[in-house]
Amino acid sequence: MTSTFYGRYELLRKIAAGGMAEIYLARHWGEGGFFRDVVIKRLFQNLAEHPSTLRMFQTEGRLLAHLSHPNIPQVFDLGFAEGTWFLAMEFVDGMNVADVWRTGVRTRHVMPLHVTIGIALQVCEALHHAHEARDKAGRPLRIVHRDVTPQNVMLTRDGVAKLMDFGVAKTDARADTEVGTVKGTFSYMAPEQVRGRGVDRRADVFALGVILYELTTGARLFRGTDVQVMTQIVEQDAPAPSTRMPEYPADLEEIVLAALRRDPRGRIASAADLALHLEHLAMRHGLVVGPRAIAAYLNEILPSERVAEESVALVPPSQAELSAQEPARAAEPRSQRVELPTSAELREAGLFDDEESAEHVGDDEIVDDEVELVDERMRPSALSVAPAPLAGFEEAESTEEGPVVVLDKPRPKDEPPEDDYLAELGRRLDLEGDG
Repeated sequence: MTSTFYGRYELLRKIAAGGMAEIYLARHWGEGGFFRDVVIKRLFQNLAEHPSTLRMFQTEGRLLAHLSHPNIPQVFDLGFAEGTWFLAMEFVDGMNVADVWRTGVRTRHVMPLHVTIGIALQVCEALHHAHEARDKAGRPLRIVHRDVTPQNVMLTRDGVAKLMDFGVAKTDARADTEVGTVKGTFSYMAPEQVRGRGVDRRADVFALGVILYELTTGARLFRGTDVQVMTQIVEQDAPAPSTRMPEYPADLEEIVLAALRRDPRGRIASAADLALHLEHLAMRHGLVVGPRAIAAYLNEILPSERVAEESVALVPPSQAELSAQEPARAAEPRSQRVELPTSAELREAGLFDDEESAEHVGDDEIVDDEVELVDERMRPSALSVAPAPLAGFEEAESTEEGPVVVLDKPRPKDEPPEDDYLAELGRRLDLEGDG
């Protein structure tokens, strides 16, 4: 399909679609060769006729315009074009946490503890910024995200976490988010959210606690049908991680369980408090949790090459590069030689295939757990090992002991150093694969 102009944006490729909107990678062209890659979130035309849905969509744009934080995508524009409403937002070139986790398992490089904590810390910072936001009159917006999930946290190649999708956020700026509405993903809802009661920042703390639990144990916390999941959340305390991983660090377990308390009055009170607890834990155990550590892990499990667009490059190729390319190009069979497109050809080229778009899912979700990546630049290369049975946050059916998180463990002098957490989990995955 040829690229299409939508208002002042050129739609390059469809990224995903959900129950409310479709997502495109787009390019905003300006004068003098200026361009910026953005994401266009376009509300389905028929939904614009539903006032509450349209208000929700518009409020998302207005809320994001009040937020300015490195861990929250920027919004550039809210507009109307060709009969549809759209948001133009920052393009986050990366993968969501759920897909990163699965890729790590498949490549036998399971996400280390320091990476998990580093991601959680950045999400805490994003949530704290949103929770504390005020409007231009100085009144608190009291934003509650209400849909903090692994799918809604993106990781860039630089190791920066971005909290996505404020489409179902509760805020004092919108009257239709009061008590009685249930929005979000059931498996990550706080008990008061499941009951349809009033929620505050502590509901987002609970959701992040679920993510921490799952990333550090490798198992889903709440499983089953929607009714079963909601019943577990409301009626049962979260099982201690050490019941699944006997050597789970006691201080980490204390933090996770405090974030998962059913009564919000006994829960960790804010994302800022949770961040302080995690920072102290990292310092006690000498864990490096910054973006560089996350980026190093991503580069380890996601080898890929960026798609070159020579015709829009700012730096022209040097004469040495051109000379070095000529012998190789001359030796290629003519049928395999690829000519670089001109700028006009690039603008007319079709990059989107309808068969690659994500399937439609729930009203408030953009992508499904099992939807494959659409952006080929971030698709993992061929793996040297067979994919493990554990493809997500799935609980092992084996009766063997679970993976062990060990921060400091004596080892024989002749034993080479290795990450106990990854080694133990790798051994369990090998046993499952052999079975």
